[in-house]
Amino acid sequence: MSTPQPEANTAQTKANEMPTAAAAKSGDGEAGEKADAGTSSPEDDSIHIYATIAFIVIIILIGVPMWWKTTEVYRVSLPYAEIQALSDAPIKTAFRLGLYCKSPERRDIMAFELRKKFEHNFAFELELLELSLDPERAAAMKTPAMLEAELLKRYPASVGDFLLIEWNKLDDDVLVTTERTAFISESATSLKTYQVLSSWILQEYKLKAILGSRDVQQTTKGRQLRLNSAPLQPQYEVLITVLNPRPDLQKVHWNPRAAAENYISPFLNELAGITNFTIKTQWIYQVGIDGPGVQPKQVPDSSKLGRHYALGEDSLPHIITSLEKKLGTQITDHPCIHFVVYVAPCSQAPLKIYHKDGQRASPNSGNVEAFTSAKWGGIMFASPAEATCVRYMEEEQFSDVYLHAQDLMPVLLYQLRKIFDLENNTPLLDTALVPCDRIEPRVWEVDTFLRTNTIYLVHSATTTLQSLIQLLGGIEYIVINDEVGAAIQNAYRKVVDAKRRLAEGNLQQAALLAREAYTSAERAFFDPSLLALLYFPNEQKYAIYIPLFLPIMIPVVFSFNTIVKYIRKRKAAGAAHLPKPKEE
Repeated sequence: MSTPQPEANTAQTKANEMPTAAAAKSGDGEAGEKADAGTSSPEDDSIHIYATIAFIVIIILIGVPMWWKTTEVYRVSLPYAEIQALSDAPIKTAFRLGLYCKSPERRDIMAFELRKKFEHNFAFELELLELSLDPERAAAMKTPAMLEAELLKRYPASVGDFLLIEWNKLDDDVLVTTERTAFISESATSLKTYQVLSSWILQEYKLKAILGSRDVQQTTKGRQLRLNSAPLQPQYEVLITVLNPRPDLQKVHWNPRAAAENYISPFLNELAGITNFTIKTQWIYQVGIDGPGVQPKQVPDSSKLGRHYALGEDSLPHIITSLEKKLGTQITDHPCIHFVVYVAPCSQAPLKIYHKDGQRASPNSGNVEAFTSAKWGGIMFASPAEATCVRYMEEEQFSDVYLHAQDLMPVLLYQLRKIFDLENNTPLLDTALVPCDRIEPRVWEVDTFLRTNTIYLVHSATTTLQSLIQLLGGIEYIVINDEVGAAIQNAYRKVVDAKRRLAEGNLQQAALLAREAYTSAERAFFDPSLLALLYFPNEQKYAIYIPLFLPIMIPVVFSFNTIVKYIRKRKAAGAAHLPKPKEE
């Protein structure tokens, strides 16, 4: 009976061990779960790293370039170096000069000396042509006009050319005609001839004032040379205004439109090779010259009226100031040249202009007094005839005032010559000018005007282009759109072409090219699109965008550390699984 007991004990022992094993197994499972909860699998780490790398790639390779592209300033490529080099080549003009002397020996000597005087000229390259005639044909020329016509027939002078013709019977050494010719006497020296060419025909003093470079700059009594007129513009409005301050007391009879067509248009058409003119006329009533600083004073005299009214020359600028705002020129963008005809009523006539020293400005001016402002225009004071004012003073009734073009137009044409600086104010000893007996300027005066202003437009366009590209090169955030870029490139090409035409002596083509170059350069310089981002520099752009990108880039930068650790861990794990070398 004692034999079965050990088996029962053994079964009970196994039963007791089973819960222990289950408990142990259960404990191992909890420990494993805890271990799994504390560490991630290699697959999860890889996914996390790849997502980080993808985020970095999107930010750096796509986001940053897209931001850079969308915030960059559009700038057309420009020939910066070429435009800066425009000043390296001076503006040189070919001057073709014909020389005729009866004696071949004198002609050769004059030609040699003139070439020497032009040898180092700052603006002109002399092309001297020695003219000749058959002795029999020359002997048949009885007058200077016949000789001039024969030479011009054999050697036609084009725009910008000039001929020197020797004639033995002259009161002066040099006599300049209205054509492209001048007569020189047998005793005229090359120095005197060169002085006439330099001062009158070529007007080098104007070119020195225009170019203003150190190697050609000259001064007079310590003062810098300056132009006597306003710089030329490609387009002008010429406005002729008739002022009738008292239409209730006088009726003015005059046709300004017909006077403009018969006098002003022929004159300005000669200058149209380099600039355009539009002529307009208007009447304005009940506008006088009375105002601050303008008080005509009554002066007794010996006329039938017994007095006239004096205007001091210091009051003339006040008259322009008071009239300018009433002339209605603000409707045009082009510069305007004013010619005002003020018809004084008999109660204020005749008007005379006086200098500061109390002397009459024009003692023999008749019923028309005038003054000129180079940058504005001119004013003419047209007083009624003395008989008209006598009848008015006796009867004190309405009067008819008749103006005549032959009285007003010579004054207006003289003002035009002053405004465009066609008047020659440089006296030379033993030289003379043939009086101009026509409405149009002298032919060589037109050539001089064309040449001088062509050089001015080329120089001005060059200066404008260089200032503009210096500005654009120094400020990188200025927008240069296609229109501005095309204008700059067009101006550059026209400047180069105009300088080449000047060097070839083709003055007409050079003038057209210079005007186009000047217009394009000015249009590019004052284009409003250049100001689009002028007040939004790169510093402001960075200040705006950095707060946006900095919070995004900080995690990206720190992610690089995680990527480096992951790579090192992978390398270490790979090295641990490598088979160990066998020991010998």
